[in-house]
Amino acid sequence: MSLPIRKLSQFPSVSASSVATLSLDELRGNAIHGIILEQGGTTFTKAHMTEIKVSVGGKSIIHGISGAQLQDLNDYDGLSATSDYVGIWFGDPTARTIFGQHLTDLDLSYYDQAGAVLEVTIGGATAPTLQAYAVLGPPKAAMGLRYSEADVAMTRALIRTVATPSAAVSKQSYSIGLGSSAGAAVRKIGMFHSNLTSVEYKKNGIAIHDDVSAALNSYLQAEFARVPQSGLYVLDHIVDANQGGADQTIDSRGRPFPMQVNLTTSAADTITVFADVRAALQLL
Repeated sequence: MSLPIRKLSQFPSVSASSVATLSLDELRGNAIHGIILEQGGTTFTKAHMTEIKVSVGGKSIIHGISGAQLQDLNDYDGLSATSDYVGIWFGDPTARTIFGQHLTDLDLSYYDQAGAVLEVTIGGATAPTLQAYAVLGPPKAAMGLRYSEADVAMTRALIRTVATPSAAVSKQSYSIGLGSSAGAAVRKIGMFHSNLTSVEYKKNGIAIHDDVSAALNSYLQAEFARVPQSGLYVLDHIVDANQGGADQTIDSRGRPFPMQVNLTTSAADTITVFADVRAALQLL
């Protein structure tokens, strides 16, 4: 299956210490596998992109991630890292099957009237330029992959939460946005930190990620060809790239599972958490 790449319209305004905003309405009728941001200018690095947001129908699906954080998540997945480009992937290029690869593409034929917007907050860059490209596919229902209507409605979202332990803590529970009350499936939980040493994840009171140290977590993930990053702990339900491993947040009757994310730190910390989930837009 070919993946066309379309150069998008120019951002109306790109400058330091401002927000560059681009409507994605020109992509209506297509499924977006990913958006590539190309940086240019005198000095414009990923660190200068302090917030990247994507919203559809007024709902934020990419929740204020920085360019450096986004690259770290891509690096963890084993995707390419170049100085002038960063990818916002809705689908999963690493998935084991074509079905899984496109399952979370953002389908703007299904969400045709919703209105999609990309926003990039730029910090202290020097004469920055910014160009966006879309990696596209046909509408998911037309791919011949037997997607159900529920599958077509699915997209990837990154839900942002910040946990701030004021001192060293041991298995301290924090409220992490997982989309659990709405029925999202959790693919990964990425935690950017300075002093996080282990994580416990409980579902229905049962530990399914049982106080796993950062060192052990990194070792296991490397065994599956992931690339652990310094200062990033990933609780990965699809470490083997099997999309079916995503953790369901509701039971067969539509009732939310009780879930806990328990953190252990060696000192005070500010932990920026991104829950990588798949869900229909109306359920986020």
